[in-house]
Amino acid sequence: MTLKQFFQLAGGALVSLLFYASPLHPLIKWPFILFFALLGVALAFLPFEERPLEKWIVAFFRSIYSPTLFYWQKTQTPPVFFQEEAPTPTERFVAPQGEEALKNYLSSSGPKSPFLSALESAEQSFLSKITPLFGGVFTTTPPSAAIGQPSGSGKQKQELTIPTTEPTLMPVALRPKVIVEEGAPEAQPAGAGVTTTGVAPTVGSYGPISGQEAQFSPEAAPPLPPTTPNTIVGQILDETGKIIEGAILEIRDAAGRPVRALKSNKLGHFMIVTPLMNGRYEVIIEKEGFAFEHIVFEASGEIIPPIILRAKARPQAIISEQGLTAHAPLTN
Repeated sequence: MTLKQFFQLAGGALVSLLFYASPLHPLIKWPFILFFALLGVALAFLPFEERPLEKWIVAFFRSIYSPTLFYWQKTQTPPVFFQEEAPTPTERFVAPQGEEALKNYLSSSGPKSPFLSALESAEQSFLSKITPLFGGVFTTTPPSAAIGQPSGSGKQKQELTIPTTEPTLMPVALRPKVIVEEGAPEAQPAGAGVTTTGVAPTVGSYGPISGQEAQFSPEAAPPLPPTTPNTIVGQILDETGKIIEGAILEIRDAAGRPVRALKSNKLGHFMIVTPLMNGRYEVIIEKEGFAFEHIVFEASGEIIPPIILRAKARPQAIISEQGLTAHAPLTN
């Protein structure tokens, strides 16, 4: 609670208390008591459209008592805009003796100390050395001959000589001898020839797809049957007709390249959303403990019916192991 809310709440309670202490009839004073008590609470804690109640009360009375009709009257004197003259600047006169006194004062400054003069000369020499480094062409005056420096005309330019080696001939006794012998080519036997070995085709090579044709069954359809051409849906069951969950399906095209990979859900259903290209495809199913035949189907731009995939009979060894684990007695 803020201080403003406290005063609003206290004001409503105080006015209600005054009406309660007044000698008015209860039928008259009790409505006023309740009205001012609720008004104080509303002013403190009841905003309307994110505005406090006092704003609405002030806006209400302002809209009632503010004028709503306005009349235009032509003024006799036209308004003056951009017609005022700029004030003329006042001239300031400086006495000539004042300027002379200032010049005399500046020129009459005391002589510089020897330390400051030496410091300025050192700075001047340093600046004269580094100034040519920042670009620009500066003309430098040659030093006078009176200083005693030797002139450049007395110096002779030193010529650089590059040593060269002359080629020499190698003696005849040290030259290598090259002997060329010519012989008859060896004759190959008549039975010899080029032998070739066959290489097995890779996975991506083209070839006929072999496998069991897909079996279509309306019972294998999921709750939402297929509505897009070249999309397959179906269900995976074991040899007894039970649902197989988590089976991995891989769809390969005629070149043996995998184009889709999916997994069956808890109800054994599987479905692809992206349509396949027209052609012949092979479905490979993998699930631990089950064996499946490769299923072949063809996509021709039409809606493919639901496919049912059944596992082959499991080996007897696996069935016997499951039976032993199911009937094994519990031992502590």
